[in-house]
Amino acid sequence: MTAPSNTGHWLPVRCLAAAGVVVATLSSSSTASAQTPTRLLVTVMDEAGAPVAGLTRDEFTVRLDDVEFDLAGVEPAPTTVQVVAIFEGLAVTQQQLTSALSQFIESLDDESIVDMQSVDGELDAAIIEAIDDLSARAAPRPVILMLGQASEIAPSALQSSQVRGRRRATDLHGDIDRLAASLREHGILFYGVSTAQVPLTNFERLAAGAGGHFHTIAAPRDLSGTMDAIGRELGTQYVLSFSSSAPARIPAISVSRPGPTTVRAIPLPRAR
Repeated sequence: MTAPSNTGHWLPVRCLAAAGVVVATLSSSSTASAQTPTRLLVTVMDEAGAPVAGLTRDEFTVRLDDVEFDLAGVEPAPTTVQVVAIFEGLAVTQQQLTSALSQFIESLDDESIVDMQSVDGELDAAIIEAIDDLSARAAPRPVILMLGQASEIAPSALQSSQVRGRRRATDLHGDIDRLAASLREHGILFYGVSTAQVPLTNFERLAAGAGGHFHTIAAPRDLSGTMDAIGRELGTQYVLSFSSSAPARIPAISVSRPGPTTVRAIPLPRAR
């Protein structure tokens, strides 16, 4: 773990956890061999919020309106990820943060990379910067992880010129739909963790629109477990491919497994 410099900027952290790499092999149907398959990166969670592993093609159904797609392939997604973690206003100690980051790194495979990005200005601009960074690197499994939440100055009733107010948590501002569309366009998953006691519906909407999840935890002590769960989720995802022109919306995906499941998906960029 590399600590932040005096200027507040973090240095890249390379993950050294010991695990294997599973490479996804995509296939297309012989009847549409000339057509580039549409691919979705899919996460399946059980009722307890744990990722479901070992699913096969026969257990997935992909449907858009009244049309069911014939799946050409279902493969485990590559477990090597490139993560840009954005830190802003997370109400934890340095020790708790270091422990949680170590836990997150250990939950990833040994080729994964985590970079810490400082926030200089508005948080939505920092997310756009992270999107540009991952896109420039052509990261095959790009992820943005938001640690904390936006903050603002709350007005103070005190008349002292030395006290203008205090900082308080606030939700993400900016064009959320446009941010989500940009993340989907580049196949970037978005996750977040916050200890805020206020609703963060824009963060939740952004994560839901980009195939990830935004966790609001009750106390700083829950950070390590939450980070570990995100890492395990990133290592238990699927690539679904089907021969079709790119659908205007993400299809509805269901899984034929006992018990309730939650399925999230994000389109993967077409090969150029």
